[in-house]
Parts: sequence; C-alpha cells; structure tokens
Amino acid sequence: MARELRPWCGGVLLACGVIGLAYLPPRGVTPTRQRGMQAPQPSAARQRAQALALQWRAADRSAQLAEYRQRLRQEIAQHRATGRPGPLLHLGGLDAVPPASRQLLQAALDTVWHQLGLGVSKISVVVVIDWKGATTSTDGPGESAGVVYMFPDSTDRGTCMTLIPGGLWPRRLLAPEIANDARFDWFTLRLEWLRNGLGPCAFYAAYGTPGEPVRRWLAARQYDLARSPDWNASGGDRPLGWPLRSPATETWHWNAVYSLPAAAVTCLAGRANGCRTAVLAGADRGALPSLRQLAPERRWWREERLAQSYRYLSDVAREVGPDRFLRFWNSPLPVDTALAAALRAPVGEWTVRWQRRFAPRLPLGATPPPVAVALGTMLAAIAVVVVALTASRRTVA
Repeated sequence: MARELRPWCGGVLLACGVIGLAYLPPRGVTPTRQRGMQAPQPSAARQRAQALALQWRAADRSAQLAEYRQRLRQEIAQHRATGRPGPLLHLGGLDAVPPASRQLLQAALDTVWHQLGLGVSKISVVVVIDWKGATTSTDGPGESAGVVYMFPDSTDRGTCMTLIPGGLWPRRLLAPEIANDARFDWFTLRLEWLRNGLGPCAFYAAYGTPGEPVRRWLAARQYDLARSPDWNASGGDRPLGWPLRSPATETWHWNAVYSLPAAAVTCLAGRANGCRTAVLAGADRGALPSLRQLAPERRWWREERLAQSYRYLSDVAREVGPDRFLRFWNSPLPVDTALAAALRAPVGEWTVRWQRRFAPRLPLGATPPPVAVALGTMLAAIAVVVVALTASRRTVA
C-alpha cells in the first residue's frame, strides 16, 4: 500500500513546487496589493442617516426652487413677452458675483443655447445659479451635484426651471486669471457645466412637453437618459461619472462595472435582450404620477440603469434627426413601440451598436490567464501519467 502511495505523494509535491515557482515572488521583491477593491461598508445606521440627509437636502433645494419661481414670475413673463432667445439667467444667493462674471455666464449660456440649435422656445427655461454657501462647496468638474429641476405642471405649463448651486468649481471657471492658464480648456469646461445644468429642461425647450408614456417612463427613471443635452456634438465627449475602462491600460474598472444592474452588464456584453431591458426599465409603470420636480443624488451615475445613460437620448436625437425624435417624444404609443419606430430598428440591437461607440464588448464568464491555463493543463497531464504508471505496475492477485 505504501509503495502505491509514493507516486501520488511525489506528484503532489511536484505540483506544489511548480505552483510556488509560478506565483511566489522572487527574493527581495515586495508583493503589490490591489487598492480600492474592498472599500469599508458603512453600518446600517449610517446608511439610514445618509439617506435621510439626502432626502432633506433634496427637499430643501426643491423648496428653494419653488420660491424662486414665485419670486421670478414677473421677470419670466417679461422675458417671454420680449421674445428674446435663450434662457433667463438669474443669480441668487448671499455671495456677490462680480459684473464680469455675470457677463461671462450669460455669454456662455447663450453659446450653449446656440450650439443646441435653439432659439425662441415655446417652453421657457429659467436658469438659477445660487451662490449661497459657495465658499464651502467642493463640487467637481464632472458632477451635476445639487442640481434641481422643476418641470412644467398645471400651475405653469410654459416654464422649466433649473437650480444650479454655485461652488468652488464654478468660481474657478469664472475666475479672470484662468484666461492665461493653458492646462485645461476652461471655455469648454464652462460650457459643459452649464449644458449639464440645463439637463432635461433643454429637451423640453427643444421638443416641448413629452407625451404621457414618455413622461411617465422618464419620471420612473429620474430622467437619467436625458441628463446631458448634446445632440449636435460629435458623440465623443468624456464620461460624466465613473469611466468604464482605463484609457492608458485598456483594462476594465470593475468597481464601475459591478455597480451597474445585471441588465446593463449584459448589455455591455453585447446581448440585445439585456440592452432592451436596461433601456425600457420603468416604461411599464403606468400608475406612476408624472414627476414635477427632480433633485438627483449628487453622484447619480452610481445608480445608473444603463452604462453612460446620461447621453442616450441625445445620441438618439442626433442619429434619427429632430423630426423623428419629435414624433417619438410626443408619441401616445408605448415607449418600446415609439422608440423602435424612431430608430427604425429594435431597441436592443440599436443599443448594442450604440454602446460599442464608447466601450468594447465586455467579456462575460471565466477568463483564466494563460499562465493558469498552462499550469492546469500540465498538472492534469502529470496526474494522468501518474495514474497510468500506477495502473500499469499493479499486479493482479
């Protein structure tokens, strides 16, 4: 019995030696650790406190926006009566804004409006930039943090308002000394900040109030598909939230991928059914009332239902043209039917092609590295040889 176990013990020792040589670092080399993969999770009480704080901030910003609309009724009526193209800009808050910064903001907002191809719109857009507490804000360049929208409703069917908080980043964009700073394209960053602040209000200005199915669909999704109005751009803009891949190493950022729902991940893998589910999520919630106000969470991309969803409807409008998109926007048909008619293709198949523009196909399933495959194959071959030799030497009594 002992003689029969010797080959097996030798094979195990040999396998351990091969694995050790392949995976253990050489002497004097410190193994590296991958950072950021296991972030500490907050306690349930802290998560509850954070959720309540977010709800309170959203309610507070919504109340401020309602107060601004009541206060600016006369200015809105005058702006609409004069027929001046572009949104009405109002600067509020406690902190004073220099006259040069006011002119810079108005000029940038007019430029964004012109780039979107808009003129005098049936639905007026009011942009309120609140500089209250601007000296303590830490909003970054890619965030629409704290932006609140008020859509047309029964009390005012012709006005869409957006409240953009001022902060250190907007002050940096408006600082006069950045004109000589060549590190960034400050003009483009300023336009992006204002364009993303317009958000869904730009769609209302361009195409009017959406039909009931589309309005309920977008309300159920918190307007995540219409966050960035950019239908006249080339489509190569940088992501607003977490990037899916590193442009330097061409590797996937798995934290960003795993934060997506299952349907969005399968959509990245090129499966049309997953793309259709991710796009049409919320379209079947017919009993949901229309959304009057929207106060998105400051890092809304962490709850995306579709990768890079903020640019989806802008890209649809760019590809199908204004006439077909307007028919979809105002259509009384179900969302899947109206969207497929505008795209002239199944929703899932078109979305698969759309995602290939900014991300390659995500490989799903186990993909072992070549070294692991080679080691596994070698160990299996050794095991087969050992078994064969043991069987050949066994004597039959």
